[in-house]
Amino acid sequence: MPLLLAIPLAVIVALAVFAVLFPLSLVQRFRVGTARRQARGWLLTMNLVSAGMSSVLFVIFTLIAAAFWPGAIGHAAFGWACGLALGMLALRLTRFERTTQGLFYRPNLWLVLALTALVVARVIVGMVQGWRSTWQGVVWPTEGWLSHASLLGAAGVLLGYALAYATLLWWRWRSARLRSSVYWR
Repeated sequence: MPLLLAIPLAVIVALAVFAVLFPLSLVQRFRVGTARRQARGWLLTMNLVSAGMSSVLFVIFTLIAAAFWPGAIGHAAFGWACGLALGMLALRLTRFERTTQGLFYRPNLWLVLALTALVVARVIVGMVQGWRSTWQGVVWPTEGWLSHASLLGAAGVLLGYALAYATLLWWRWRSARLRSSVYWR
């Protein structure tokens, strides 16, 4: 009998921890995302490799999800393409500065805010849909931006952005290192 009470208690504790840590993690992600950073080759390479591996896993998961969610491939491809374009724009909006300590960069504040807002919006929409489905018996939409496949679109935006930004940032660092110059803003 005590074990049966432990399961609902564990669920309540997990939800409480999520309710506290999720906003804190978003604030921390925003602070780190807009901070001035030094471009270090090993770290940029690690970001590039991890973004590439995440994109490969994303493609595999999308192909599996396409068997269950109509429009999964279309949403994922469109989101990933938008993310790639956003990553290219992000590098254009990034401020670079060359000092005696090396190359430093600061990502664009508004772009980081927009990507954070995308995550928040998608989590809130998912929670509202889950609540309505559980307590009101409303079926989950199978088409449109509220469908399961749109989760892949949002993930595609974030992964495409990460891949494009990591690739182009690494390329900018490498060319600045080879030529000992940097594009000034």
